[in-house]
Amino acid sequence: MRRHEPTRLIADSPDAMNTTAARTTTAKPVFLTLNGRRLFALQIVPTGATSGAVLYLPPFAEEMNRCRSHVVAQARAMAERGLHCLILDPFGTGESEGEIIDARWDLWLDDARAAAHWLTQETGHAPTLWGVRTGALLAAELAASENAPALERLLFWQPVLDGKLFLNQLLRLRLAAQMFNDTEKETTEQLRDRLSAGEVIEVAGYPLGGAMADSLATRKMSDFTALSKTRIAWVEVVAKPGQALALPSRKLIDTLTEAGGRIDVQSVACPMIWQLHERADAHALETATLELIFAQQGAPA
Repeated sequence: MRRHEPTRLIADSPDAMNTTAARTTTAKPVFLTLNGRRLFALQIVPTGATSGAVLYLPPFAEEMNRCRSHVVAQARAMAERGLHCLILDPFGTGESEGEIIDARWDLWLDDARAAAHWLTQETGHAPTLWGVRTGALLAAELAASENAPALERLLFWQPVLDGKLFLNQLLRLRLAAQMFNDTEKETTEQLRDRLSAGEVIEVAGYPLGGAMADSLATRKMSDFTALSKTRIAWVEVVAKPGQALALPSRKLIDTLTEAGGRIDVQSVACPMIWQLHERADAHALETATLELIFAQQGAPA
């Protein structure tokens, strides 16, 4: 069965080979044993003093691979400014042990919590929890949980706000593929019924089981009301400069702000990198991210 591509492939990216970044940052692969599971992570660290820490939680399935080179470029830019970055391969993905079909949302949540504690001990800094897409949904749940680790902030890239909507969009990829072959046509409801009955179905080359599907379908960012206690840097991609964020995002941000939340938002006109097969220029995304997190710290980006 297909799983997320190995993290080692990032060495082929232009940013990973950037000689300027190489003089000020170092890449250190590490295997962490968290909750009895052996998980791979790539550390990108400053060669000088460390002023903070960042734990990265990736999006789901193929979106993880499509974002990888951009994530590494961003981590290098952060490390150049003193942040120790830990890019985690969740259980069943990348170089970590397990298969994606055996992955569970609750396992990922527990491992993210343990990784945050490990990173705090390693660096002496409470980390920024950086989530992309469904990784942001996972980060939000962790930050809002009763036994949440100490965090500096949450950093969201294009957060998934409704797991059920995301799941339906994922299943539509399978339906779209059926339009080009002679297999029996299905509906999203039929696919959900098959998952609920314990079947494993393949979506865009990845096996999806009922446990993960159910977890996705029951997660909503708006349910994590304790998010108002954590500072958030929120970056969202829009079609053109100056365009407003999507209405669901604006509503949630307003709700959290009214509850006392500290949320800094930046919209960025750039490609939707999690949808693209080939790497595209998303320099504006990197710049906006640095501006947000360093403005929050009161330091220049």
